[in-house]
Parts: sequence; structure tokens; C-alpha cells
Amino acid sequence: MKITKLEIKNYRTFEDVEIDFDDYYSAICGQNDAGKSNIVRALRAVLREDNIYGRARRHSISALRDYPRWKDIKDSEKVVSVSIELTIFKEADAGVFEFYLDYLDLELGDDESLCLKLNSKWCDSISSTEVTAVLNGQVFEGIKAQEIHKKVQSSILIHNSTEIESRASFTGFLQEFSQQYSAELNKMTSSLQKSLARIAKSQKEEVSGLLSKLNSNLKVGITVPDMSFDRLPYNLSLGDSKMEVDLDDWGSGTKNRTMIFLTLLKARQVSESVTSAEKMTPILIIEEPESFLHPSAQAEFGRVLQQISNEFGVQVITTTHSPYMLNQSSPESNILLERTVKSKHLRETQKVDTSGENWMEPFGVVLGLANEEFQPWREIFFSESKSHLLVEGKTDKEYFELLRQDCHGINRLDFQGDIFAYDGCGNLKNPTLLNFLKSKSKDLVVTFDIDVVSDVAPTLERHGFEKNKSYVVVGVNKAGSRSIEGLIPDSYKNTVNANNPELVQQGIHGTKEEQKTAKNTLKGLYLKEFREKAEPNSNDYAEFYKLVKTLNKAFR
Repeated sequence: MKITKLEIKNYRTFEDVEIDFDDYYSAICGQNDAGKSNIVRALRAVLREDNIYGRARRHSISALRDYPRWKDIKDSEKVVSVSIELTIFKEADAGVFEFYLDYLDLELGDDESLCLKLNSKWCDSISSTEVTAVLNGQVFEGIKAQEIHKKVQSSILIHNSTEIESRASFTGFLQEFSQQYSAELNKMTSSLQKSLARIAKSQKEEVSGLLSKLNSNLKVGITVPDMSFDRLPYNLSLGDSKMEVDLDDWGSGTKNRTMIFLTLLKARQVSESVTSAEKMTPILIIEEPESFLHPSAQAEFGRVLQQISNEFGVQVITTTHSPYMLNQSSPESNILLERTVKSKHLRETQKVDTSGENWMEPFGVVLGLANEEFQPWREIFFSESKSHLLVEGKTDKEYFELLRQDCHGINRLDFQGDIFAYDGCGNLKNPTLLNFLKSKSKDLVVTFDIDVVSDVAPTLERHGFEKNKSYVVVGVNKAGSRSIEGLIPDSYKNTVNANNPELVQQGIHGTKEEQKTAKNTLKGLYLKEFREKAEPNSNDYAEFYKLVKTLNKAFR
């Protein structure tokens, strides 16, 4: 099952908002009190039946209590409404799917899914919830709508990472087995039941013999209840080949990640279990999955969580304050919320438009991470590679990619990881980012130009980087050559300069901005000229091959 759209009207901080969930993984982001938790409450109120022993549901909605306080409706009734659109899949939600077809006598044809819209409404004049349902375009009300609604209740699993410490034990039950395991367990159950029956018969005879000594006419009956392995108890521990430790004794970050993975696994087991009347793949809602995790662990966990969600076909909706938990592959699935301000007072929550190539910018502002600071590192945060070569700019990256080509033979850059441009040496002065990169990477080498050695090298060395091992200086130590362009034979640069005298003059005599533009343009022209005319394994690459030799040794 998958939520595709949510509409909320007049609930807490929401006056009227519509949210689409495109991908299997969605991240809801915003500052404190922006309304993230209210989305979870709204989903929970409609899709999770957690009423126990007749008590009032903790997450139920009340029009009197939850109606936006700033709205003045003295002469009209308060109405709160939540509409949720769901896709019900033929295989993964077989129990619910077949129930709807039979109960509602629907003609589906070859469709592999049903489209369900639940409209729930709460009014201050009535205490109960009014529900209507639209299933594949047909509208249902009254008892039928209630039955449709009831069938998808308990369809979400809630994991609040901030409450991980309050859980007493990491034990539970394995359940919802695939068809293969179900057949195996049924065979074991039958064998066990027969053995228990023999034991019961023996015990019955012994007890009957004892009672006969009392001249009692009572007959003894001993039966064994039917055994079931639908749920297998387990206790969870983590460790290596030499030692295992109960999960209770691990740190909060490890506990949190493990419990989230267990919940995901439970959801997948449901989707792969044998068809039953109750089969329905749940939706997982995780509040603040980054809790208790170091930024480097957040980045890795965010990437893996997104990957598993799509691989399992299990929808995951997170609320988060971390940029590492955002959906990088489908940015449109990230939801940014903010409160409007009127007369210095917070009012309704709105969904911020984050479409376009600069989608990260508004998230960066809200998360306290300037877009300019985050952008150079965005790709490496979510890289699956464990080996990284960091180069100063995009032009540098093109030279290094050129050196990876097979045509260079034994002189090629023998590096199997990812190359990232960090966009200027100023970005290497951030200690948090440096520590993150070191902890994330198995092999990490940073390159920078000779002309910034005095600024960059001391910072790197304070964080454990070593020259020609984890950082390598690029360029030739002479005027005009203390950068990667210094590795190009002068003949190539002279040709470009002769053909572009205006750019050369602008680079020398222009304004600061004009000089910068001219130099960057010339760098691109040097690269183009060199790439088109330089011969691999010739003197054209002599200085580059010296650099490659140092880099290959560093990575080995």
C-alpha cells in the first residue's frame, strides 16, 4: 500500500494544504513548530486504530480542540477534514484488495491496483468521525464507507526515534512468513502436534492411574492446544565472530537504526507473505531517523534507508531536521513546511515550492546550512563509493577523468572510486566536513594547487592528513604554473593565448570580476586544446604522469 496524496483542512497549524507523495521515500522537513508532527498525527488519526481497552485514542482528532485558534467562525460550525489517497496493490495488499472486490462487487479487469480516497471529517456538533470513500471512482457512504475505512486501519507503523530510550527491551516476534517458510513451518507444526498428542496420551494414562487409587469415577482428559508458528519469539543481539551483545546494551544510535531496519523488514515480510484475508503491506512513518547519529552516520543511513525503501517496495515517510535524510534521487519527494507570520504571530503552515535545479537552497536555509556551503559536498554525502578523490574545481575534475582512460596504459590514474570537485580551497577549512569525509571514506585523497599550500596544508595536517598520502599538491612551482594548468606544456597555452588576446588583456587589466571570468574562460580553452591535440604516453603528459604516479601510490 502506498499513500499518494494527503489533503488537510483546518487541523492544528493547517488551514488548507495538499501534499503529494511521489516516491516510496519521502522526507518532511521544517523548523520546529512548522507542522511536521501534525502531518503524522493526521495520518495516524485516519490510518492507525490504536484504541486499547475502550480508552480514548491518543491521536484522535477533535474539531473543538484541534481547529486553528486564530480563525474566527463565531456564526458557523468548526469542521476539520483529512483526505488520504492510497494505492492498494493486487499482490502486496492481497487481503485488502480481494476484500474490496468481493464486498463491493467491483469489476476490475486486468488492473494491478486500486485507487482509494478516504475523506474523514470531524465537526464540533458530533462526536464521531464522518467517513466517505471513493474507490476507483465510485463513491461509498455510511456502513460501506466505514467497512472500507476499517480494512485499512492499522496500515501504518510509527517509529519515533526520539523515544528509543524509553523502550524496555529489544525482543519481539518474527511473523508474516513467505510461502516457502510457511510450508516448512506447517510441516514442523504437524510433526510437533503429533508428538505432543502422544505425550498427552501418556500423561492422561498416568493421571488416570493415580486417580483410580482414590476410587474416583472422574475421567481425565488432557488435550494440547493447537500449536502455531505464525509468530516466533526472538531476542536481538549484535556483535562479531567473537562476541555478541544484547541490543539493549548498545548505544542509542545503533539501537535506533537497528529498530528501524527491523520495522522495514517486518513490512517487507508482510508484502511477501502468503495471501491471507489480512494481508496488507504497511506504511512506515519515522520521526527524526537521524536521532543519536553522527553526521557521517546520518549520511550513510539516509542513503541506505532510501535504497531499501525502494528495493522493498515499502513506503517510508520521515520527518527530519537533517539534510542527509532528504531524497536525493527524487527531490520532488522532499516536503518543506513553514509557518506564515501575521502581526508577529505564527499562523498557518504552508508547503514551500522547492521545484527546479536549486531545490536544495530553501532546505539549506531552514536547516541552518547555507546552500553555498552544502552544495559542493552534496554528491559525496550520498555517494555509495568508499574511495574518493577530491579536486579543487570542475576543470580539475575533467583533467583527472581524462587521466583515468585506458589509452594511458601503465600511466593511467588507477583509481576505482568517485572524483568530486569541492569548489575552492575555502571549503577545506571546515573541520566538521573534514572529519565527516575521513570517517565516511575508506580511501580519501585531497588535491589542491601549490599557490594555496600555506592556507590549506596546516588545516589538513591538524586533522591527520599527510602529504602525498592523503593530500597531494598540484602544479609546477614557478610563476603562472602553480595550478593544474601548470602541468600543460606551454605550447598549448601559448596557442590559446595568441588566439584570444582580448581575454588575456581582460585577465590582466580588467576589474576583479572581469579578471575572474577571463581566467575561467581561458582555463576551459586550455583544457579543450589539450584534450583534442595531446598524445597519450608522450611528453605532452609528462607532468601529469608524475602527478598520477604520486596519486596511485597514495591510493595503494
